[in-house]
Amino acid sequence: MPPDVERSARIVSAVIPTKNRQRLLLGMLERLCAQTVVPDEIVVVDQSEDDQARTPASLVIAAQPNDRRPRLIYLRDPAINGAAAARNVAFDRVGGDVVLCVDDDMVPAPNATERLLAHLAAVPELGAVTPVITNYAAPAVAHRLWSRVFYRGPFHDDRQPVYWRGADQPSRLAYVGLLGAGMIALRRGALAGVRFDARYRGASLGEDIDLSWALRARGWRLAIATDAHVAHQRAPRPAARHEEALLTSWGFVYAKHQPKTPANRLAFAWFIVGVGVAAAIAAVRARQLAPLCSLQAGLFNIRHDYARCSFLTPRQAATTLASPHRNVAA
Repeated sequence: MPPDVERSARIVSAVIPTKNRQRLLLGMLERLCAQTVVPDEIVVVDQSEDDQARTPASLVIAAQPNDRRPRLIYLRDPAINGAAAARNVAFDRVGGDVVLCVDDDMVPAPNATERLLAHLAAVPELGAVTPVITNYAAPAVAHRLWSRVFYRGPFHDDRQPVYWRGADQPSRLAYVGLLGAGMIALRRGALAGVRFDARYRGASLGEDIDLSWALRARGWRLAIATDAHVAHQRAPRPAARHEEALLTSWGFVYAKHQPKTPANRLAFAWFIVGVGVAAAIAAVRARQLAPLCSLQAGLFNIRHDYARCSFLTPRQAATTLASPHRNVAA
């Protein structure tokens, strides 16, 4: 283990949320155990209906050499709804100086964890760092131009250009305002009082923005390590309109985190205009109203506390879920 990593991160806790994806879970456990720096403990939060993955997961860990065998904490509770909630459960159980959150469909390079830990050790004010996603497809030029025009103020997503360049860029620490949650190394101290919002559920959108803004509000810096690489095994998804999810995810975090200054209000209004312009163009091209209906659904969610949103729990239900500590089967 590199000396700077050893001094700063004597205990590393990896957190893996998973649901009904035994093959991906086992593959992730094998990849974590093959890292140049192996986590000291791995917390699996399994939301599956059955417990079939527990024994195979234990066998993967048991097969590791004694000096490279992490402690496995396997928690299963099918009532947990979504990766954000699963990570929150794990945060209350980990004992590491660094918490490495990694989704089961990520494929990190063998030295990814080592590189992330080294950056945390070298920069005390760095609260969280992620690797570069090497198979992230850059959008069309028209989409990039649209993003530059309409994502202003707090909505500016400065991580995207870093992702677009993938592995073909100099090794550096790129400081950004937002991080993705697919694989992220968090300093334990940065998580003091910080959790994912209890309203996120299922395949939620925007929880990474929510976490990023919560960390920045407490003075922590965020960065992408371009010398650490990971690929994303994104599963095929059914075609769906994106306007509703775009407005809902950004609208929720804006309402929660950003001061309602005239500049921020204008930036949010301009963002909505941008989504509306894109929806109108898409409707004309497709000769159908689906993009405009999706836009209308997003605006309804913003005006009505996200009552019809598929990935945000109603406020009253979220308060009930956040109050008690759930008991999960270990």
